[in-house]
Amino acid sequence: MGNIYFRKEAEEWNQAFPIGNGFLGAMVFGNVAKERIQVNEDSVWSGGFSNRVNPDAGRYLEKIRECLFEGNVQEAEKLAEQSMYATSPNMRVYQPLGDIWIRFMDQEAERKLARDESGLPYLKESAAEVEAYQRILNLEQAVGKIEYCVGRTKWNREFFASNPAKVAMYSICAESGEDINLEISATRKDNRSGRGVSFCDRILAEENQYIWLEGSSGGRKGIGFAMGVRVCSCGGRQYQMGSRIIVEKARKVLICFTGRTTFRSAEPKQWCREHLASLSLDTYAERKREHIQDYQTYFNASRLTFRQEMNLDNLTTPERLKRIREGHHDIGLVNLYYDFARYLLISSSREGSLPANLQGIWNEEFEPMWGSKYTININIQMNYWMAEKTGLQALHLPLLEHLKRMHPRGKEVAASMYHVEGFCCHHNTDIWGDCAPQDYHTSSTIWPMGGAWLCLHIYEHYQYTKDKGFLEEYFPILKDSVQFFMNYMVQNSDGKWVTGPSSSPENIYITAKNQYGCLCMGPTMDIEIVRELFSNYLKTVEILEKEEPLTGLVKDRIENLPKLKVGKYGQIQEWDQDYEELEVGHRHISQLFALYPAQQIRKDQTPKLAQAAEKTLDRRLENGGGHTGWSKAWIILFFCKTVEEGKSISKSSRIIGRGNFRQSFG
Repeated sequence: MGNIYFRKEAEEWNQAFPIGNGFLGAMVFGNVAKERIQVNEDSVWSGGFSNRVNPDAGRYLEKIRECLFEGNVQEAEKLAEQSMYATSPNMRVYQPLGDIWIRFMDQEAERKLARDESGLPYLKESAAEVEAYQRILNLEQAVGKIEYCVGRTKWNREFFASNPAKVAMYSICAESGEDINLEISATRKDNRSGRGVSFCDRILAEENQYIWLEGSSGGRKGIGFAMGVRVCSCGGRQYQMGSRIIVEKARKVLICFTGRTTFRSAEPKQWCREHLASLSLDTYAERKREHIQDYQTYFNASRLTFRQEMNLDNLTTPERLKRIREGHHDIGLVNLYYDFARYLLISSSREGSLPANLQGIWNEEFEPMWGSKYTININIQMNYWMAEKTGLQALHLPLLEHLKRMHPRGKEVAASMYHVEGFCCHHNTDIWGDCAPQDYHTSSTIWPMGGAWLCLHIYEHYQYTKDKGFLEEYFPILKDSVQFFMNYMVQNSDGKWVTGPSSSPENIYITAKNQYGCLCMGPTMDIEIVRELFSNYLKTVEILEKEEPLTGLVKDRIENLPKLKVGKYGQIQEWDQDYEELEVGHRHISQLFALYPAQQIRKDQTPKLAQAAEKTLDRRLENGGGHTGWSKAWIILFFCKTVEEGKSISKSSRIIGRGNFRQSFG
């Protein structure tokens, strides 16, 4: 069975269960006494578009390149930080919509004394004594369940996010027909101790059944938002008190919620009301059936089944991960990993939604790590690696449609920063398609390859769909990306065309003079991306039977790109020079882009380079690599490309088992 399984409540956000319908997401904690449902809507961002391009970038570009070619790294980086960093470091960030709280009156024990992070005392609600607790996320149906016993009463909760209905639903009942007494409320605040600011304009209850949370994000031309909660109960009494809905002595309760912003609708609250109004306990079963049917049209598009002799379905997911760390085999966990990955993509990227961001669609913080944006030096691309290969072509479209938002912004950046025609983007973008450098961090900020990497997804989508109309539609973006690099690249001392100033994403090298550096000319990954981009362009021109003046120039440029080099450790060089690395076990293994997602390194065609790629991978892992969830996934793909057949599965299982639940499945 494809289940994520726990026997206890979520102790923190990363252990909660994610649900989503593409644009609406939620994290369900499964708390007994006071349930928390943390809600996201994919277009809730911190403000409108802001033009952040540094007007001095182009004037100092040649000087920076000159310094890098001469080995004067520190001077180059100082000048780049002054002239090429954006005038404001941060584009807009992704933010939560709000929280829904369900207080179970009859399942509370006596309040206990607790202390917050600063040591201040307070009284905390605690749950009554609970037996047989289990929390299950069914990946085949996209339905979550919570079951437990309080005394002789068995409680059942069920939840899912429906794309057809555009809402999420949370049902509550007791098998014995026990009375249900609840208090439902909503907030939009930082839930860390001592943070008391509310990030909304108002919260109110209406008609004894609705709770509305409304406001607008900060910043110029901020996005307006609304979250609507509707409570339906059977039997007993239901009424409002302040901004809360109270339910007393009910037999069943259904809580429905959704969200909308001005990014999509002029009247978000009205849109929410229209989609909540038709829901009821009587229609719940039908809405659940519609949801499962809709979800399974995607989930059943592919299957991966590795059979194992021992049935381990009775073990929780953390227990199975622990067994692997102890040296046991669990091939079924590979099946679960595959299903969970597809579940997350189906839940966070649907037709008409925004693309899955750095955390898919789920985020609880107003200032999340890396802004929970679209980080495009691998993370967002990785979200979609499975899409075409597992029959989820339609779910790839939100990412490709976002390229259209980026395209005019990226042309402005190319012209303003680099004084050339074409389209480019750096290592991040946001809801508005911002393409300027993000952050003030030398090892990642100045890297003009993000747009080019995303453009590779255009040809990949065509390969699986054979849709020439789609290819024609996106050809201007692909062409403008090629045009940028034809104008932007320069020749090195060997006469080879290289990028720069650039970096090997987020890594730091050490020169022969024992200096630390990030910026360089012609890092290996850049050249690999450019080679792939130019090749895709030439294939596209041929497919569409276009006569393009760039074609001959691109062919010549490909022939004069630097070749891959093998370094002193037998590894694929990460930089043009065979530098030492500051962190040998670094999470990024950027120089192996040629191995995957590209196929420039293959065991059957480039055996020496394939051997060097395997050495690169071994060296990373021997020095602590594979310590983040996303890097584990990339390493598993590398195994499939380099390791002997039959060994990659066992190695992959061990990689999955490293770390805790978040590090393995996050």
